Amino acid sequence: MTMQLYHFEYSGHSHRVRLFLSLLELSYESISVDILKNEQKAPEYMKLNPLGQVPTLVDGNSVVPDSTAALVYLAKKYDASGRWLPNDPAGAAAVQVWLSTAAGELYRGPATARAIKIMGRKADYAAASSCAAQLFQWMQAVLGAHTWLAAQHATIADIAMYSYVRVADEGELDITPYPAIMRWLGYVEELPGFEPMPRRKQA
Repeated sequence: MTMQLYHFEYSGHSHRVRLFLSLLELSYESISVDILKNEQKAPEYMKLNPLGQVPTLVDGNSVVPDSTAALVYLAKKYDASGRWLPNDPAGAAAVQVWLSTAAGELYRGPATARAIKIMGRKADYAAASSCAAQLFQWMQAVLGAHTWLAAQHATIADIAMYSYVRVADEGELDITPYPAIMRWLGYVEELPGFEPMPRRKQA
């Protein structure tokens, strides 16, 4: 049975799963859920994802209603090399730091700033901008010393963080003062099977 991905095109959460599916060369059925029309709150969809969020990955009897959890699921099931999610304790923990950051600072910062500016979300832009600045400073320090966020090669840490950082300018956030982050974005985009993050508007 073909995997199904319920997603919204312009959601960074959705894109990170689409990107990883593409990098793993996995086929799936794409099912659009328009969050601007509140389709994620439809009763039938809520049966799959009780929180009414996108994306949701369905693989046979497995239903994964969270983007970073979907990355973990796909890495564990379909990456025989173990490169995308290291098995050793230190390596797994290094990746988990960034998965937690993707659900925390990345969401509260760049993702929220973008949602305010292009989707009309009611939230505190100053707080989102401040959170983003702290995050970018940390990423710049890490990537100034390392090519990738969590290992000597790309992992799902990089996939989880990429999408919203790439379109930070849609939230009127400037990442050009962070050359290491800019280089890292380029490295992600050179990965075989890379799929771009769609834009809602031109920068």
